[in-house]
Amino acid sequence: MDPFNPAINYGPNDAGVSAISIALVIISLIIGIWAIGALYNLIINFFENKE
Repeated sequence: MDPFNPAINYGPNDAGVSAISIALVIISLIIGIWAIGALYNLIINFFENKE
C-alpha cells in the first residue's frame, strides 16, 4: 500500500480557486473601495456647495 502523498493527490485547483478568480476579487475590491470614496466625496461636495 502506497503512503498518502498530498502533493500528488491534491492539486492547487482542487478548491476551485484559480489565479484569475483571486485577481478578479482583488481588482473588484479596489474598484469598490474607490467607488465608495468617490461617492462620499460627491456627497460632501454637494452639501458644502449648498450652504
